[in-house]
Amino acid sequence: MIISSFFVLFFGILSGLKWWIFLGLMLLYYPFFHFLNFNLSFFSKNLFVCLDFFSFLMIILTFWIIFLSIFSSLKILSCSFFTIFMISFFLLFFFLFMFFVVSNFLFFFFFFESTLIPTLFIIIGWGNKIERIKSGYYLFFYTLFGSMPMLMSIFFLKKISFSLTFFFFEIEGVYYIIYLFLIISLLIKMPMFLVHSWLPKAHVEAPLSGSMILAGVLLKMGGYGLFRLSYLYKKFLSLNSIWVYISLWGGILSSFICVRQVDLKSIIAFSSVSHMSLVIMGILSFSSCSLIGSLMLMVAHGLCSSGMFFLANVLYERSGSRSIFLNKGLMSMFPSLSIWWFLFCSFNMACPPSLNLISEIFLMNGLISWSFIFVFFLMFFSFLGGVYNLFLFSFCNHGSLYSSIFFFNSCYLIEYYILYLHIFPITIFFLKLDFFY
Repeated sequence: MIISSFFVLFFGILSGLKWWIFLGLMLLYYPFFHFLNFNLSFFSKNLFVCLDFFSFLMIILTFWIIFLSIFSSLKILSCSFFTIFMISFFLLFFFLFMFFVVSNFLFFFFFFESTLIPTLFIIIGWGNKIERIKSGYYLFFYTLFGSMPMLMSIFFLKKISFSLTFFFFEIEGVYYIIYLFLIISLLIKMPMFLVHSWLPKAHVEAPLSGSMILAGVLLKMGGYGLFRLSYLYKKFLSLNSIWVYISLWGGILSSFICVRQVDLKSIIAFSSVSHMSLVIMGILSFSSCSLIGSLMLMVAHGLCSSGMFFLANVLYERSGSRSIFLNKGLMSMFPSLSIWWFLFCSFNMACPPSLNLISEIFLMNGLISWSFIFVFFLMFFSFLGGVYNLFLFSFCNHGSLYSSIFFFNSCYLIEYYILYLHIFPITIFFLKLDFFY
């Protein structure tokens, strides 16, 4: 499987200008995973490959989101730097694929940090405004702040356990500082509230493809790292509860911030902070129910938020603005596009039939069993999720048109096709829940 991935990357680089060859390879490669029908348990504790169900699903999500990101950026074909753009995505795909596969902790860290380079290149190279330089600085220094302590803790673990494989090293004794160094970088990548300010800035200034890959996959790297190191974190239950309480408080505050935003991308970005706080709470509560719910929510949020960023870009291309006050009355001119807004906002607030609903049920079940006092906060959390999604939908689709000229530029069939490819897997997973067991 790894060799076939390198073949896809190799032929993709060779077909740098012939983009349709690369998209065809990716479309053929996706069913390859499904019909391969290998035994995942065979790879689960291999010395070189760490491929269990969690990482397998993250690889599928990575592949699908990167394919849709490239597919939605075909307008860059006319740009003279299109080859550099494609190479950046090839590198990003390679780093993400290896990150979800390797079992060596040092290589895990290397590929974890390597994704920063092509992401930063995409944001600075094809961003919207001059502020993209500042957002790139935020992304770079937040990641750098957490990466150096994590590297020091890796060297320490190598010294005391004589191994860097996930299944062989452990912390003997209570080293609180090592625990803090190991977890802070992953929490920044999620991002956890209080270290989240890089995410809205990166989203607002990033191009469409950058926002889609950032929301779809890059935020899931922190969740995967927390899951992979969870057997180490179980020794520090009192400290884990601190992150759970901060995430609960931060998720509610992020939902309030969503209601106060006027930029379409900012609303979707802060909703990502809110959803990722649920994932942090689910993984660090260490119950099987909440772990399954976290995995479901990571997959569902990756597809749903990526589709919402694409919808926001569809409006931005026609109006020239992302303000919710200037993008109104969509239902009177584009009822077909308004249907997509309704579906994605409904799925984002966890309405059936969506994987988001089942994931939140699993997460709430696990978190309430962890502490019953959470039931009141999670009720409020879920209510606020409905509030800001209804706020987003009603502002964009209802009301009188601010300008009736730009909406006559009708939507293209390829845009509906990309939206369909986002929402179809969420519905299929809802109908096939035994896939997660």
